Amino acid sequence: MTRTRKLILTIIILLLFVAGMITSIYLYITGFDLVNFFTSLHLSLDAKIGILLLLYTFRNYLFIPSTVIIVLSGFVLQNFPLTAIVSILGVGIGIAETYAIGYLFREDMTRDNKNLQIINKYKKQIEKNGAKVVFFSCMFPLTPVDFVYYAAGFVKYKFIPFFIAAIMGEMWLILLYAYLGIEAEKYTTFAVYFALFFAVLFGIWWLWKRQKKQ
Repeated sequence: MTRTRKLILTIIILLLFVAGMITSIYLYITGFDLVNFFTSLHLSLDAKIGILLLLYTFRNYLFIPSTVIIVLSGFVLQNFPLTAIVSILGVGIGIAETYAIGYLFREDMTRDNKNLQIINKYKKQIEKNGAKVVFFSCMFPLTPVDFVYYAAGFVKYKFIPFFIAAIMGEMWLILLYAYLGIEAEKYTTFAVYFALFFAVLFGIWWLWKRQKKQ
C-alpha cells in the first residue's frame, strides 16, 4: 500500500473513531435507548435488519460490544433463526474489519511494539498454534477477541482459516445471546447470573495464570 493511500485510510479510521466517541458520549449523556428507538419508529423488518447490520459494521467506532447488538437484535427481531443469521453476518463483518485493520497497519504497529503487549502475546500464540488459538480464544466470553483479530492480521495469518476459526469459536455465544435477546423479559435474572458466573470464572483463571508466572 502506498503512503498516500495509507494516510487517507488512517485519516478515515481516525475520523470514524472520533465521530464514534462523540456519538457514544452524546448517547450516554442523553440516556438514548436503542430498544425504544426501534419500537417507536415502527420500522419494516428489512429496515430493522439494515440498521442492525450498520450497527455491527460501525460498532468498533461507536465502542459498542457485539454482545449488546446481538441481544438487541434478538429483542427487536423476535425470531431466533433470523436473529442468528443477522448476528452471524454482523459478527463476521466485525471480524473481517478488525483483521483488515491489523493486516493493513502491521508495519506501523511493529514500531510501537512495547505498547502492544496483549496483541504481541496473541501474535506469538497464533504464529505457534494458528487457528486453534483463535478458535479457543473466541469461545471464552471475556477474551478481548478484537486483540486476537488484530494479532492475526499483524502476522498475516491466512484469512479463510482464521475467519472460520473465529466465527465457529464465537458461534455458541452468538446463539446464546440471540436467544437471551428474544427472551429478554423472561431471562433477565438468568443473564445477570450467567454474566456473574463467567466474571468469577475469569477471575479464577486470571489468578491462576498470575500464580503460574510467579
